Amino acid sequence: MHVYSVFVLLSAIGTCTALFGSNSNVAPELEKGWEHVTAGSTIKLSHVKSNARLMMPQVSYGTGSQQQAITAHLDAAATKGLWRVEVKESLRGQPVLCGAQIRLINSDTDHGLHSHSAHKSPISSNQEVSGYDGRDTGDLWTVECSKEKWMRETPVVFKHVDTSKYLLSLPNKKFGQPISGHQEVCAGKNADSNAQWMALEGYYFSRRLNEAK
Repeated sequence: MHVYSVFVLLSAIGTCTALFGSNSNVAPELEKGWEHVTAGSTIKLSHVKSNARLMMPQVSYGTGSQQQAITAHLDAAATKGLWRVEVKESLRGQPVLCGAQIRLINSDTDHGLHSHSAHKSPISSNQEVSGYDGRDTGDLWTVECSKEKWMRETPVVFKHVDTSKYLLSLPNKKFGQPISGHQEVCAGKNADSNAQWMALEGYYFSRRLNEAK
């Protein structure tokens, strides 16, 4: 039968001190079988260059698509930064392969991480990235990484399937009120240091096959 296990890694929120010991800000070493990002897991993505987490602050853009804004922010404890990893035709707990097409769904709102060539981002005028409450091909991103499978705590980049642009955050492009200090997230043509992300905190599933006795 199928047995699913879940590993909770929420050190930045400070709710797992029993797991981590007295210092809740120090995550444990990754145990064998838990090294990968897996289908169905709910994770936080850290922008490698700035350490800001990918967020959907539930504020609409005033220009462009006027859909929900996507930002990056240093508040690692915010639940607005939890994203469910959806992979077509993958069972929950299966490792995500490098080159797989995924959707990232915000757990607070069920909006997908979305992009489209029709609108420019409000600060840098790159391609807009938004939170979209429907489902279409604008929600699909290819995970590009150096190994066979998407590894946790290892930099990867996300390439937008429809437009071939990369998911970026620009630390020097920040919003004012009502989301003061949030970095712009957009899509651009270069997979440079602004395009690197790592999977950190979250709820990770692992899938094991055991023989029924």
